[in-house]
Amino acid sequence: MYVLFGLLISTIQIQKCHAQTKAVFEMSFFEDVNASHSLESVKQESFINSPNHVVSLGITKSTVWIKIKLKKAVLQPEAVLEVNRAFLDKTTLFYTVQNGKLVKESLGIMYPYSKNKLNHFVPAFVIPTNKLTSPIIYLKVKSRWSTLIPVAIKTKETFYKERVTSYLIGGLLIGGLLLMGIYNLFLYFSTRDFSYVLYVLALVGAILSQGYIFGILIPYLSPNSPEFSFRFPVIIMAFTGSFCCLFTIRFLEIKKTSTFLYYLLIGGILFASLNVLLEVLHFDYLSRKVNIVVVIGLSIIIFSSALYSLIKGKKIAIYFTIAWTFYLFGMVIFALKTIGVLPHNTITEHFMHIGTFIEVLLLSFALGHKYSLVRIEKERLELQTREELELLVKNQTAKLETSLAEKEILLKEVHHRVKNNLQIVISLLDLQVASIKDSKNKEVLAQSKARVYSMSLIHQKLYQSDNLAHVNMKNYLEELFAFVQNSYQSTIQKATHTLTIDNKELSLTQAVPLGLIVNELVTNSFKYGLQDGVLNKINMSLLFNEEELILKISDSGHGFDETKNKQHIKTSLGLFLVKSLTKQLRGTVSRYTKEGLFVTQLNIPIENAIEL
Repeated sequence: MYVLFGLLISTIQIQKCHAQTKAVFEMSFFEDVNASHSLESVKQESFINSPNHVVSLGITKSTVWIKIKLKKAVLQPEAVLEVNRAFLDKTTLFYTVQNGKLVKESLGIMYPYSKNKLNHFVPAFVIPTNKLTSPIIYLKVKSRWSTLIPVAIKTKETFYKERVTSYLIGGLLIGGLLLMGIYNLFLYFSTRDFSYVLYVLALVGAILSQGYIFGILIPYLSPNSPEFSFRFPVIIMAFTGSFCCLFTIRFLEIKKTSTFLYYLLIGGILFASLNVLLEVLHFDYLSRKVNIVVVIGLSIIIFSSALYSLIKGKKIAIYFTIAWTFYLFGMVIFALKTIGVLPHNTITEHFMHIGTFIEVLLLSFALGHKYSLVRIEKERLELQTREELELLVKNQTAKLETSLAEKEILLKEVHHRVKNNLQIVISLLDLQVASIKDSKNKEVLAQSKARVYSMSLIHQKLYQSDNLAHVNMKNYLEELFAFVQNSYQSTIQKATHTLTIDNKELSLTQAVPLGLIVNELVTNSFKYGLQDGVLNKINMSLLFNEEELILKISDSGHGFDETKNKQHIKTSLGLFLVKSLTKQLRGTVSRYTKEGLFVTQLNIPIENAIEL
């Protein structure tokens, strides 16, 4: 809205400027088709009057001579002549001062920005009106873009005021488009929908092309690169059109709805790419004409795709269709003005900028609306799923309430059978161990047996208990510790141990991984945590507070530095299990040495702990 308001202010000021400039000079032009005239020879030709102070010849190879007759009586000692057109190759001003010297100054897109003494993004010259020998001055203009030459003569004060306004309006336009780009990037990071990336790329192209056509970006991006400034807009417009086509295909799902429109959009991308090739190969005038066809053609194809999707009942296409209506009108007016079909005036000059901004604004709304629809659909599905689950739970609860005792017996039987099956696995592992002579393989199987036993023991505790959902951690861990100790009794150094375990219960989801962790850590303590010739200790504690449980297992070993043994940690299955299961429990692992013992400490959030 600020951009539209700014453009409105600019329009009013430009209209005032036109009214003022008509009173201070008269203007006529001559089209030098073969570019053969000099300043002296062209004075003999008949010039065509231009009451609106604008020459519009479309895309032509002709050189244009403009004769300006100043009304010195109403002009100040110095005036500013402004040609409000950024893309003119060369604009040369001729006038003669009182000492008879012919002054010749040249500006334009093919000159570095530093040549413009007034630091403006369009050609602007200072005219010493009080020193002129004749009120008639000449402009010689050459353009490989469309030959559109709007001329204004202003006081310096008016020029500087309007220059500030022009930069403000241009900044608002670029800034508004940039904000829309940031907004859509935010939507992309929220949805991970690649449509938003394509749109942001198209938007970046629009910012660059609009900024160059407006002229405001040239001083900042390529002030001393005339050839780049000349060719870049055509190339970036082709890329912008291509990204718009890709965005249309993805956003409106054109490939699913219309194969014809899909291939038409793909063809448009190829045609735009051809124009880039023409521009790179310096087919300047052909490239400009093809560019007009690309701009109008792609706009019509994209608009048709949006309209077709809307007819087919795709709700999301409503914003897209309205947005592209504004953009289509803006591009068509821009193209027709470029080739000289439409006159240059306030409406045709700014309608493309307004249409582009409205299109970007509405398409951003469309993308936001799509995001809202996706979110609403997700919430609807979640609500439906939740209701279905609640109904299922309610039905299952009713069934459970009618046969609770029977189900408890059945569940105990399940735990019993699971425990028996795991015991069979343990027995099979024992048989396998007995048949293997390799000590390393025996050790691997023994570790596997211990892991299976830790799970089997939980199921044994469950079917022996009245509570089928929680495990008494004190009884469970003490028995698990004893099992591991017995497994290594004949092969290890003697060690004393201390077990400090709170008499509480944990849910099955926490008890199983915690039991596996304890098995791995206690096994490591018996394997690596005992030394010769010292009083070895292995201590284990499991303490509960209000928010977390703290598991500590310490031994007399040397331990290891976690930062220096990364490779060992990666290759050790036991340490990998500890790390993975701790992460599953949303806990943390820390290792340190205290009072001569190497301690491994786990801090794990508590879920449904029951105090006995």
